[in-house]
Amino acid sequence: YAVGMTSLILIHESGHALVMKKLGIPFSPMVFVPFMGAAVAMKQRPIDAYEEAMVAFGGPVLGSVGALGFAGAAHVMDSPLLFALADFGFMINLFNLIPLGMMDGGRICGAISPYAGLVGLGIGGTAAYSGMISNPIFYLILLGGGYETFMRLYDPLGHAPPNYYRITTAQRVAITGGYFGLVGALFGAMAWNHDYMMTPEQLQQKQLASDITYSRRYD
Repeated sequence: YAVGMTSLILIHESGHALVMKKLGIPFSPMVFVPFMGAAVAMKQRPIDAYEEAMVAFGGPVLGSVGALGFAGAAHVMDSPLLFALADFGFMINLFNLIPLGMMDGGRICGAISPYAGLVGLGIGGTAAYSGMISNPIFYLILLGGGYETFMRLYDPLGHAPPNYYRITTAQRVAITGGYFGLVGALFGAMAWNHDYMMTPEQLQQKQLASDITYSRRYD
């Protein structure tokens, strides 16, 4: 399972790297961070918020394709493990699309509206308060997102170069459509994949039935 998780994270980060390479943005080698995942850092800022959004899209788009590949393989091989990995892949890419701070969703939605961060803080705050997410690292992401949102609204000129967020209406519409389309597709993919996942009890029953069939065959 750990190898599959690492592969899905690698696919996600490779998506960012591929877009940066296409746009001519220099980037650092991929670094795996314990308990956090992996990261590919840009060595220079993109020319505008549209480019930054495209880089941010690269990870969840390719990561979602990778998770879909795991789901397809799960159907072919009838593998509960691969179904579980596909679910992890869909979930982690959806999580990254929360419009918060330097998460992919924050960088995408930052190009749509300066108030997108407030939505992300609301979602993240609700998840933390309700106990849905209790990881201390997420609390740090939430704090960083709060600071990022505050600086964007309080000091927009000091937050980014002049005209950085002044993108065309067509670009903003494309980013908005792509974002909500990807979020909707991931929710749908997770729901579809869940129909084929098994609980631990179901897995035990399946294993027991397989053992009985095997015993009868060779008795």
